Amino acid sequence: MALVRHTTRPRVAVAAAVAAFAMLGACAQGSEQEAGNDGSDADSAAGIAAAKDTIAALSKPVTEYPAEPALSKPVDLKGKKVTVIPLGDNIPVIHGVAIGVEDALEPLGASVSICDGKFNPSSVADCLKQAGDQGADAVISLFIDYEMAGTAFDALAKRGVPVVVGGVAPSGGRTSDDTLAFYDNTGRVSKLYETMSEAAVAHGGAATNVLWLRLMDSTTTRSASDAGIKKFKQLCPSCGVATADFTTANIDKLPSAVSSALVANKDTTTMIVPVDSFVPPAMQGLQAAGLADKVKVVSSSSDLAGLQRVRDGQQISDLGTPVIYEGWKYANALMQLLAGDEVQKADAMVTRDFNPDNIGELELTDKAYFTPDWFGGGEFKQAFRTAWGVK
Repeated sequence: MALVRHTTRPRVAVAAAVAAFAMLGACAQGSEQEAGNDGSDADSAAGIAAAKDTIAALSKPVTEYPAEPALSKPVDLKGKKVTVIPLGDNIPVIHGVAIGVEDALEPLGASVSICDGKFNPSSVADCLKQAGDQGADAVISLFIDYEMAGTAFDALAKRGVPVVVGGVAPSGGRTSDDTLAFYDNTGRVSKLYETMSEAAVAHGGAATNVLWLRLMDSTTTRSASDAGIKKFKQLCPSCGVATADFTTANIDKLPSAVSSALVANKDTTTMIVPVDSFVPPAMQGLQAAGLADKVKVVSSSSDLAGLQRVRDGQQISDLGTPVIYEGWKYANALMQLLAGDEVQKADAMVTRDFNPDNIGELELTDKAYFTPDWFGGGEFKQAFRTAWGVK
């Protein structure tokens, strides 16, 4: 794992350090010093101002959702069995998407079951086979790269079971067809990761030195992490940025990775953690480095624990999309596949920034997490029903 601190200010050298252990196949890469660009304090000032405008707008309740195209023909789900296979159901935001699928499809007469992929290719393949063996009428996977279980995906599709490979871009040379289709929302995920960088700069200003934790679970999270880091450099070329890689499978190593990075980069002011579930182990690293009171945390997914940290002053920003809305988007992808329509990509971002200025207006409960209440309202449901031709 490479831990890098660099500043994009030209000709300024900053020390880099290495944590020499691997995470889920990511080998130690040694230290690295990136070359600076021609950014100036003026460039940073402009980027910071733009970021503040963006985050100020995102701090308000969500009142508009993207339009949904109408299906070309009705889809009847009465009595149909739909299996949802999350990459890992123990992550609140992933489980919340599965709950959103249930919320969307069960009123249409479908029964929805969840089979946990457990972040393990064998478990994912078992879930796909089990769905076929148990007579599933359709399957939606959540955040699972096709390449992780390509043979199992294809075997299920060959049995005539419609499959939505959701939350990832096509991979392994596989493309969508009449039975298996990719619901690609990676453009939106990348925008969310970029917005975390905007939040860090907006809340931290020109003195921001960030530790960006790159999530390496899938092609989606890897590319989105890189997009977030690139955005940070563009916004504030005179700020500093260090990186550390981690995966969910080896989350137990995250505290030591964060601690090592911070010991090597004691000027860090902000830590960006891609998903709320990973903030607690990352904060253990802050504490071990003796910087818990100095380093601010920015994250995303806006689960209950994350918003409680914002309320308690442990986190300065939590960006999120209503998980229930996300589930409806995945359900919509299945409806499009069943109607014989092209499964549309999702690029438009639906996000709210929760911060100390707006957190006090929310009722923070487990139940509320599985509703759109923190974000505004549930107007999107009728938009989907209209697109599906149902009342």
